[in-house]
Amino acid sequence: MQKERQEKLFNTPSNKIVFHFNSQHNQPNSLARAQVNVEPNTAVLNEGAQQDLLCRYGRPITYCRIEIPGETKVFNLSPDWDKTPGFIYNGKGLQAGECGVRIEHVKAINNGQVKCNLVRPKQPLVELITKPDREGYFNEGSKFQARCIVRDGRPVANITWLLDNGPAAKRVGQLEVLASPRENGLELFTAIQDIQWDIAAEDNGRRLVCRSHHQTDPDNVPPQEDSPLRMPETLVYGLYLEHTVKVNMTIRANPAPVIEWAIDGNVIRQGEQNGRFSAFEPEYLGHDFYNVTLVIAGLTLEDTTKIYTMRATNALGSTDYTVRISSSATPPSAGLEIGAIVGIVVALAVLVLIVLLVLFARATGRWCFADIYPQIREVCKH
Repeated sequence: MQKERQEKLFNTPSNKIVFHFNSQHNQPNSLARAQVNVEPNTAVLNEGAQQDLLCRYGRPITYCRIEIPGETKVFNLSPDWDKTPGFIYNGKGLQAGECGVRIEHVKAINNGQVKCNLVRPKQPLVELITKPDREGYFNEGSKFQARCIVRDGRPVANITWLLDNGPAAKRVGQLEVLASPRENGLELFTAIQDIQWDIAAEDNGRRLVCRSHHQTDPDNVPPQEDSPLRMPETLVYGLYLEHTVKVNMTIRANPAPVIEWAIDGNVIRQGEQNGRFSAFEPEYLGHDFYNVTLVIAGLTLEDTTKIYTMRATNALGSTDYTVRISSSATPPSAGLEIGAIVGIVVALAVLVLIVLLVLFARATGRWCFADIYPQIREVCKH
């Protein structure tokens, strides 16, 4: 938003110069938290007199621009600015929120409108480079990229990315600044910055916020946001024979999943029962986690040889989970158990012993191999 302080022109004697400041806001609510004061509101001066003009803002600023009638230059002021003879900076500094000019010798041509302005950029806009699916979701593991654009500020706005209320510790590109001159000679700046990362489970339900920072911003600028989503899976083992047992799985999904189990070709939907098998509705645990339960009445040894497939379905699609149940207390190990290793060692020892006995029999002639070695057939007869 542009905040202007304008002087109204009065009919005055030719040797008098009038400066009269008033406040004009194109968007009044943008200055609700920080008003701009001008000093003086009205000044009637003799030609050649010295006059101080000051714009005072309620917070630190980094840029100030003053237009004085009759002067060809627009004064971009700072405490160390002294480029135009007869005009010097007036005020306690930009950090104090003050922007002003001292006119050493007022001229008749200075009679007219005096403008002190600061230009606020437009509200930040988030552009999704990575497009969501038809339901407006993003899948786990996919690459997410967004761009924040803050247009038409002077000075240029700064950009900060947040996830919820904390800094977004993601890969952020450099701030790109584009200049856009206007017909009135005022050059405005557009700030652009990208962010990207691979969507993970912890991103689900979080708010992605692009926040611009400018000295004219109120404290409550509404953020732009987006909520990524994912679909995880997990496996569980371990049950007891001849008992009514529960096969529990914890999955993470959003929106809420609809569950169905497939057992030996029979499909059991949540809330239904088929023989000894009952499928419970998923129990919400918080933070998008759900407990999924299948109850088996009187677990048999045959039940432990079956493959159980659980399908979770929501707006993102379907995910299948394979469950193998066992009567052992712990899931089967991926490697060899101790018993198997001992069996292999014993088998190898027996094999070696047999080979040694055969070689010993051949060497001593205790066993004959007449069919293999014809030359010793006669010896074997005796």
